[in-house]
Parts: sequence; structure tokens; C-alpha cells
Amino acid sequence: MLSTNKSSEPLNEINLIINRIAHELINEFGKCKDEAMNLIKRSEVEESLMEDSMGFHETAYNWAISILTDHNDHEALEKYLYH
Repeated sequence: MLSTNKSSEPLNEINLIINRIAHELINEFGKCKDEAMNLIKRSEVEESLMEDSMGFHETAYNWAISILTDHNDHEALEKYLYH
């Protein structure tokens, strides 16, 4: 997913967070892996983390909620509200 040639440590951390976000989208909100990764890509999570390290302090669950909110996925968010 990552295509830069910068230091591998931040990239590894970004990949770890992306995988955790995908895990939340799949397990908590019923997305398939391809759909979860597509949502993450369209939300530009990687770019956001590269620009602002404060995103590393958010939980994967909060990232998932934010992504679903940004994409107006009301059906998936209902699972959050009524979980």
C-alpha cells in the first residue's frame, strides 16, 4: 500500500495502524477486507498519518468510526450506535 522510500519505521507504524483499522471495519462493522481497504484508501489515512503524527494517538476503532462517518455509511454506523 505504501509507495514512498522514506525511513521504514514510520511506514511500518502506518501499515500497522491501517491493518488495525481494517480489522475494526471488518470485525465491528461487517465490511469485507476489500471494502475496508478501499474505504481506508479513499479516506487517505496513509497521507493523513504522514502529514500529522497526532493521528497515531487515535485508536483504530475511532479511525473506523471517522472513516464511516466521512463516507456516510449509516448502516454500518447503526451497528456502532446500537452495539
